[in-house]
Amino acid sequence: MNRQNSPGPAFLETLEQVNGGRSWLANLGAFVCVLVMLGAANLICQYGLHIDLSYVLRILIAGVAAYFFLPLFILWLWRGR
Repeated sequence: MNRQNSPGPAFLETLEQVNGGRSWLANLGAFVCVLVMLGAANLICQYGLHIDLSYVLRILIAGVAAYFFLPLFILWLWRGR
């Protein structure tokens, strides 16, 4: 895609590609699904493998929240939609 003819900064186009056109509710639903999967993985590791992953889980949750909500928030602030 030719970025010289696109309106606005190039990083907004990248953020739109990362967001994939998802709405706020779609991002929230996907975030909740990923949280459930991380919780299930933590339970399997804790009771099946006897490994404590609570220190990694906080970092993963913060990263997933940033992936789902930061691009949407920046696009909302910049473009108002």
